[in-house]
Amino acid sequence: MNQITATFIKSFKDNINDKLSLFWVIAWPLIWLFMGVFIFLRMVPEQYQALARGQNTISMIAFSVMIAGMSSLTANIAEDRQRGLFLKLKAMPVQPWKDSVGRILAILLFCFISMSILITVGLILGARFEISLLGILKSLGFLSLSILASSGVGLIIGSLVRNLQGAIMTGVAVAVITSAISGVFFDYSMLPEALRRFAQLWPISAANSLIQHSIAGFTGYTPTNLNIILVVVISLSFFAIGLIIYNRFCWRSE
Repeated sequence: MNQITATFIKSFKDNINDKLSLFWVIAWPLIWLFMGVFIFLRMVPEQYQALARGQNTISMIAFSVMIAGMSSLTANIAEDRQRGLFLKLKAMPVQPWKDSVGRILAILLFCFISMSILITVGLILGARFEISLLGILKSLGFLSLSILASSGVGLIIGSLVRNLQGAIMTGVAVAVITSAISGVFFDYSMLPEALRRFAQLWPISAANSLIQHSIAGFTGYTPTNLNIILVVVISLSFFAIGLIIYNRFCWRSE
């Protein structure tokens, strides 16, 4: 437990003190939240404005989670490799799985802070949600899947891309591009058929739609049990593959 706590504290401090991480995880989604409310959603009929702003807030939370897992976690791993930290840890009684748990818990706390800020600002800007106990529980479950999938991708990128700057930019690029083509930045109804299918399978965009469907009204398609099962399987697969690659390339090939 001490090992997990030590890694958690170090990783969280690295994230919260990194201006680039603060910009991408908190400031950038906030900018898009304001743009959504004051530019992109202006044409939405007045009676749907509140729920549309709620959906926009949820989408920015999804993007924030994606950036935290794919860029901040990636940067954290790549920077420690660059410093030679893993070489030192290998000489100690340190277990890789405890190290990874500490890093992911730090990302969870970082995501919680970002999510709290985005929800607060969203509510101030007029976002409203269809709150129910079941809806909240579903949303937390789908958000957890999104975090696991994003962290899995982050573990993969951070383990395979050795250059720090290259790892950060790769994570940002994956997050931004997949957000643009999967309905996180734009409404699902605007996507062509091929990208709609991708959006229903890509874990972060699928979780985003599932959360919106649970607490912010209809989102363009009604998720089926098969959709949900696929999202769970794909999210856990990304996370498991990320852990395997992290263990293989960061701890055995230094």
